[in-house]
Amino acid sequence: MYTLEDDKETTSSLRKRELLASSQTQGAAGPSKGETGDAQRLSLSAQVTNTFKKITTPTKAPTGGKGAALAALTMACIGVFFTAMDQTVVVTALPPIVNDLNIGVTKLDHAAWIISAYLLGFVIAMPLMGRVSDIYGRRRIFILCLGIFGAGSILCGLAPVFGQMSDLGFLNAINVDTSSPGLIWLIAARFIQAVGGGAVVPVAMAIASDFYGPQRRGLALGVIGAVTEAGGVIGPLYGALIVQQFGWQYIFYFNVPIVIGLIIAAWRLIPGGTHTREGIDWIGAALLGLALTCLSLGLAQQGTDLGPTPANAPAPQNNPISIGLAIVFLIAFVLVERKVRWPVVDLSLFKRLHFSATSLVSLLVGAALIIAMADIPIFVDTVLQQSVLDSGLALLRLTAMIPVGALLGGWLCSRITCRFTAVLGLLFTATGFYLMSRWPIHVDWNQITISTVTAGLGFGLVIAPIGTTAINAVRAGQAGMSSAIVTSLRMVGMMLGLAALTSWALAYFKQLVSTYPSLPLSATAAQFANWSKG
Repeated sequence: MYTLEDDKETTSSLRKRELLASSQTQGAAGPSKGETGDAQRLSLSAQVTNTFKKITTPTKAPTGGKGAALAALTMACIGVFFTAMDQTVVVTALPPIVNDLNIGVTKLDHAAWIISAYLLGFVIAMPLMGRVSDIYGRRRIFILCLGIFGAGSILCGLAPVFGQMSDLGFLNAINVDTSSPGLIWLIAARFIQAVGGGAVVPVAMAIASDFYGPQRRGLALGVIGAVTEAGGVIGPLYGALIVQQFGWQYIFYFNVPIVIGLIIAAWRLIPGGTHTREGIDWIGAALLGLALTCLSLGLAQQGTDLGPTPANAPAPQNNPISIGLAIVFLIAFVLVERKVRWPVVDLSLFKRLHFSATSLVSLLVGAALIIAMADIPIFVDTVLQQSVLDSGLALLRLTAMIPVGALLGGWLCSRITCRFTAVLGLLFTATGFYLMSRWPIHVDWNQITISTVTAGLGFGLVIAPIGTTAINAVRAGQAGMSSAIVTSLRMVGMMLGLAALTSWALAYFKQLVSTYPSLPLSATAAQFANWSKG
């Protein structure tokens, strides 16, 4: 876990930064000698804590003692919890969303963007907004981020209404399928929601660091990191409960009163004023976002060629232009990051073999995780014809084991080696996925439990070795950036894995349908829609 010793380095950096600012000298404070040893005790929650923020001292210090600090920490935790929960809250709601928005079974890859759009916005916003709050002030940016998240939530709930009222035919000119306008509105709203939600996380951590001194800051930031993980774990079950009782739109509507309460609390608890005057790499962030978007589109579209297309299926919509643009934007991003003073990503870290290997593992683990989180609820809902709540409970067997595995993985890393722990976790994950691949149509719940618990434990076991190895592979002063990249790559893997999976699965589905000429594709789509109502 993130220990109090880590705050000694932070305090030293703060003092050096203040001296540099007073003499109008540009630069950053150097790391302390003890940081390398301390890094070995960092858990994932601590990495997220130390990842996206350069902690600075506010010009107007918070007042009010322990009571005000506890209130601010509680406010920050609530905000982080709900924004993190929205990463996974829709996975159990996908079947009813697909049905309500009239998304055909041959276009399920489009529905995957309901999840991918949020991940994309989250990845873009997280590295930037902590620095933005340094420049423009914690209270102003925290309230702005909450407002964006709340506005995006309202737009998500109203997506079907906007879809019926609007004519999006002009998008056909850029090869966008407009057969489901409500889906287009929902995807756009999810991205807006994610920009606000992803920004809340680093700003909340900065707020906690402002209110808590060196002796207590580590605990406060650790709490926020733990709450972030808890939001992702609880999201699917929470979504299932809301869908079953109220409907999927209320997954988003219920965010609004929470946001209003947090805005009021932020105005009362967080001091105003600005902090420091550092640069922001807006160009790098924009190029990274464009590259990831084009790559996701390219993967989804290219996937339709992975099998022969039957005569009664739509023609493939291959678009190599998306892949080409992704490469162009990625090259431009690399060139920009090598020259800017405050890069979003420090590319020099990838020269270290252990760090590069860890980054690749994090990317692949993220891809595998989102595949399980997206497919298990759909399987339970459509194949087993169980309720949405049962879908959430099935997925909970996996997600609940992730923090258990993370704790065990941290212990094993300190007792054996990170390499052994990571390999063990990957073997558990592979075993769980193999067992899931053997599920029959009438699988019983014992088989589901064994498979999902095994996979969830494996995912958890990998977390600590990835984080520890990434930090130990770099210099002490690069620990924060190292953690940032590894954590972000896990989310990028989730986004790209979902795009690739849905396109491949759809191509395979079309191939299977072609062997049953007596079953029109439209009839299959109708059957899927009927299942999803359950």
